[in-house]
Amino acid sequence: MRLFFFGSLMDPDLVRLVLDRDISDVTFTPAALLGYERQRARNESFPIIVPTPGGRVEGMLVGGLTAEDVLRIRWYESDDYALQPCLVGIGDRRHEAHVFLATETLEAEDIAWDFDHWVATEKPMCIALATEIMAQYGQISSVELTRRWPEMKARASARYFGEPVVELQPRRRAGGRRR
Repeated sequence: MRLFFFGSLMDPDLVRLVLDRDISDVTFTPAALLGYERQRARNESFPIIVPTPGGRVEGMLVGGLTAEDVLRIRWYESDDYALQPCLVGIGDRRHEAHVFLATETLEAEDIAWDFDHWVATEKPMCIALATEIMAQYGQISSVELTRRWPEMKARASARYFGEPVVELQPRRRAGGRRR
């Protein structure tokens, strides 16, 4: 299965961490998804894409993934995203792929999300958070991961942004998720 990554998973370091393996056999090819715009998810460091007439999202078409790789990526993306088929462009050619589209639990902030800015300012915190998330893979349910999300995010933020670590209560909102 080929996936189209448009956010932090365009970073090979993060992909290596999520897959927990060498990724020399994984291919990353610049591609574009038409009809969408990339925006920052409300109160988060990661993006979502929203349907936008005439929109274009630059990203990576990723191949060479195993079935286990896809399961690990699904765990990392959580129930906040649903895997959907799409067509991405590389030059004049279109290729079938799948993309993670945000579910109703995530909202756009109407602020463009920029990969280079993320690398420069938020990648270390996200790597710490991803390390903690992936340590739970196969150990706990997605419901339990959702419950633990605020605490994990607070610890990662404190480590890299110097914020105090405060024990947080899980968010409670209709259909609410951790992100």
